[in-house]
Amino acid sequence: MLMLPEIIVIITAMTVLVADLFLPERLRFGVSCLSLTGLAAAAVAVLMTPMNGSLLGGQFGMDSVAWWFKLFFVISGFFTVVLSMDLLHGRTTFRMRGIGSPGEYYTVLLFTISGMMFLVSARDMVLLYVSLELATIPLFALAAWRREDARSGEAGLKYVIIGALASAFILYGLGLLYGLTGQIGLEAARVTRVSPAFWLAVAMLTAGVGFKLTLVPFHLWAADVFEGAPMPITAFLSVASKGTGLAFMFQLFFRNMGGWLDDGSLLIALFAAVTMTLGNCVAIVQTNIKRFMAFSAISHAGVFIMGFLGPHDYGVPAMLFYLLAYIASTFALFAGIVWYSNETGRETIPDYRGMSRTNPMMALAMMLALFSLAGIPPLSGFVGKFFLFSVAAGAGYHWLVGVAAVNSTIALYNYLRIVRQMYIEPVHEDGPAAPASWSLSIATAVLTVVLVLVGIIPFFYNAINGTTIAWMSGVLPH
Repeated sequence: MLMLPEIIVIITAMTVLVADLFLPERLRFGVSCLSLTGLAAAAVAVLMTPMNGSLLGGQFGMDSVAWWFKLFFVISGFFTVVLSMDLLHGRTTFRMRGIGSPGEYYTVLLFTISGMMFLVSARDMVLLYVSLELATIPLFALAAWRREDARSGEAGLKYVIIGALASAFILYGLGLLYGLTGQIGLEAARVTRVSPAFWLAVAMLTAGVGFKLTLVPFHLWAADVFEGAPMPITAFLSVASKGTGLAFMFQLFFRNMGGWLDDGSLLIALFAAVTMTLGNCVAIVQTNIKRFMAFSAISHAGVFIMGFLGPHDYGVPAMLFYLLAYIASTFALFAGIVWYSNETGRETIPDYRGMSRTNPMMALAMMLALFSLAGIPPLSGFVGKFFLFSVAAGAGYHWLVGVAAVNSTIALYNYLRIVRQMYIEPVHEDGPAAPASWSLSIATAVLTVVLVLVGIIPFFYNAINGTTIAWMSGVLPH
């Protein structure tokens, strides 16, 4: 059944909500286990789902791209639950502070994951927009989950306002496309003639997608929302919301407006160059780790959209591969950040000084994750960037590859600031005393192994088959 993964996630959300009402306080940890079990079952269901087919008269479809995106969303949700467990249940050293209401928290998180999964299978404009709202609106509540923290309330309010504005742009853009074609199906509504109304629709949709993907100049909300949200939600926003924006952009620009994508390739290239440059340059002056990761996510958004410069056969697999590398690297880094924040309550980069002496394994995992995000070989981030740079070069945008290479150098400087604090600076006098919990430790180990292996495997494949980007097209479906 093509819709089985979404059904499992929704049933899990309702089960968690009901179970939380009846479980005694000492068994509240069970809602975390229920959430993890449901997401694991959804992942298995995705793996067993065929990569083709449709339901509801063609309104809900499944293909290889939807298959991979759904797997990414479920994995992102799984590791977000793992990162949230200590904080939700108050198992932290710093004032034993928990963010409370685990049942409601997981329910909202699971519903936003279901919306992301529906979005990538949507085959008409109505389901696409409703799915986008289902994926986005619960994030407003999650960003403002810390009711006692003014910054969290500010983050939620700003996210609501910006999200509503982005949704309005997208809705008007879709309305114009419907008016031009008289069809709501993404494939059926392909525009056959260029008109001023079409370019107005493109402008509105680009603005809406820009807000979702944090493309410059639509990025201004990101730093404040990342800083105010609970740390696990910051990690989720860095990864899953990025994947949602990419999936939505794929649905629009490849399925609906693929015939006109070449006409807008220069605009996409300019967005990519400006976004990665501003993100990396502004990250230089950041001291708060959350704001730093916000601008890191902005810079990576510029890297991601380089995949839209090439043909579907290469561009989409390149984005999917880099998304896999980005998920492993970002969550591995945030596992260490969440642990440090839980134990000390501090969120500035200088606070990480001497961490390699107090917890060498966590510091090593964070360092590898940082190097992967910077694109250091042979880690997965390097291979992912290589594929995307190859797509841009194949499309003739060699100047963009040069800009991206310079930005990778700037990003390496930014990430080395954290490595320097952990390995060179003296130990912080009030560093964390307790080791990471078993859940965080296992998650960090798994993610670290993945980000290393995903970077090494293509080199072995290349040595055996004598191919480079062909590995990506042969292994990743498209």
